[in-house]
Amino acid sequence: MVVADAGYKTPAIAHQLLEDGIQPLFPYTRPKTKEGFFGKHEFAYDEYYDCYICPGAHILTYSTTNKSGYKEYKSCGEHCAECQYLSKCTESKDHVKMITRHVWEEYMEVAEDIRHTIGNRQIYQLRKETIERIFGTAKEQHGFRYTQYVGKARMEMKAGLTFACVNLKKLAKILEKRGWNTVRFLLILKKIKRKEVLKEKWCWA
Repeated sequence: MVVADAGYKTPAIAHQLLEDGIQPLFPYTRPKTKEGFFGKHEFAYDEYYDCYICPGAHILTYSTTNKSGYKEYKSCGEHCAECQYLSKCTESKDHVKMITRHVWEEYMEVAEDIRHTIGNRQIYQLRKETIERIFGTAKEQHGFRYTQYVGKARMEMKAGLTFACVNLKKLAKILEKRGWNTVRFLLILKKIKRKEVLKEKWCWA
């Protein structure tokens, strides 16, 4: 399982993870629906006929697929103009309601099912207590707000060494709580960090 924040909650990422046999755990994201209007979840999708049915029982048929991979479904403006729910549905001048559905939308639906699985909410809460703290430390104390080296290979080297050091620091704290003498361990860690700084200066030369 991969626990990710809202920035990674996309159909493409959900598709790739599930195809690779990895369960994605994404957070809840608030629908971007204008207040007082029907949300997308209130339009029923008919997989067999590949269409949407609105709350007023009108059909939104497939129109086209845009370059971003979203299929567009549109209603009949003439029917919508006489619908009692028009004011809650669309503000378009031609009274046409459009809904988009990504070609990999079913993967997002699977991801939502995973999110609602018992126990996964607690797992996501752990992310804030562990992973987010590590990334915050990396940005503020190890210069990860910007790339400092030239070339992907050098940045991968820095990232690997930095997070190895972060893990060693966590290990030292755990050992200390258990009563271990970690003074020598921390001295070795400082030497490793000093070598990283020297490499950083060399890469800038």
